[in-house]
Amino acid sequence: MVVRLVLAVSLLVFASPSIANAADLEPIYRVKTNDKVAFLTIDDGWDKSSAVRDRIEAQQIPITSFVTTQAIGDRAPFFERVSRWGSIQNHSISHKRFGASTTNVRQEICSAQRRIARTFGTQPWMLRPPYGDAAHSPRVRSIARSCGITHIVMWDALVWNGRPSFRKTGVQPGSIILLHFNKYLEKDLKVALRLMKKAGLEPANLDDYLQPPNRLNTPVPIHAR
Repeated sequence: MVVRLVLAVSLLVFASPSIANAADLEPIYRVKTNDKVAFLTIDDGWDKSSAVRDRIEAQQIPITSFVTTQAIGDRAPFFERVSRWGSIQNHSISHKRFGASTTNVRQEICSAQRRIARTFGTQPWMLRPPYGDAAHSPRVRSIARSCGITHIVMWDALVWNGRPSFRKTGVQPGSIILLHFNKYLEKDLKVALRLMKKAGLEPANLDDYLQPPNRLNTPVPIHAR
């Protein structure tokens, strides 16, 4: 019991920089933690692979789905099943670049907030701007904050068509791995899981480290080892 308490305090300390980011929405590329974990995130939602869904369910893999709401259609149960051990978060309405002068950023973010809350029963607290565009923009961050976003989540590793690329050097503790709901996802998920295993890491739920507003002052759960 004492060991678990000490570990819980340690996790809270390491998670606190990410929690602090809720105030200014500084984009997060990697979670600051010493836990042997990394985080799988999947963007967009146009391609809905039953094979990928079945593998995620069979292995109970925690997935954070950053969904473009126009891609949901009548397939909301698909995203609920894929994200059962994670959550569904905001990736805009139509995947327009937030830095473009023609983009109504407030509509893209805030309307997506309402649509996801209405469809899935929980309002997102994480946002990933399409293409990662304008993530550092004070205007984008101000609008996101006003609509209930507490974390802007980027990535430090990407797998696309079986090929990994990295922002710095490889997958490491706290890495946020970006995949896409596309025709490559089954292959890309396998590659991402292999990369994590090679690095001695396990998939973890991003929610436990970048918590929603009603959980910001609670201890971070100890990752199952």
